[in-house]
Amino acid sequence: MLEQSPLEELIHKGESQTLEFKKSLSLQREGLETLCAMVNSDLASGTVIFGIEPNGTVCGIEQGNLDTAQRSLLQRIKNRIDPTPIVQIEVKELKGRQVLVVRAERYRGVPYCEYDGRAWIREGTSNRKLNLSEKDQLSKRRDRDSHTGPRRCDRCGSWVGVLHSFEVSSEGMKKTYKCQCGREFWPAA
Repeated sequence: MLEQSPLEELIHKGESQTLEFKKSLSLQREGLETLCAMVNSDLASGTVIFGIEPNGTVCGIEQGNLDTAQRSLLQRIKNRIDPTPIVQIEVKELKGRQVLVVRAERYRGVPYCEYDGRAWIREGTSNRKLNLSEKDQLSKRRDRDSHTGPRRCDRCGSWVGVLHSFEVSSEGMKKTYKCQCGREFWPAA
């Protein structure tokens, strides 16, 4: 039996919180919206593969100038996703067909990105638009996680500079701060 490539193994696992398949480059808007949602999740990264059916069947991308397609896609990312995440675009051959793999990662100091002025977040294998309150909460939480302090307690108003504990999981880092009033809090309210 032939050994599978890492890309084939990834496709075999199916769509997930960090992986989406699009059968055609004509689905760029949907693909980039999903990429934006993935980088806004706590995992801060994601991959969209063009040329793969949603069920994982390799159909390949349309024949044409792949260099032009890559440049066009990168330009669309730069024009539509704000701030622009770290992006890597590759053409790979799979089962005799070419697919376009787009990977993106959110910069650490950026709380969230927007696609065409809207912030999306990935939940499982679906995307959801964030409302203003959710964007504000996300900004506060990620600001707190990227800075050591001091912070002002939301209950008593005193300055909190003691990091009580932190936990690292597949969803990211969770920091807990402790205040003199006894309150432990995370994320910022």
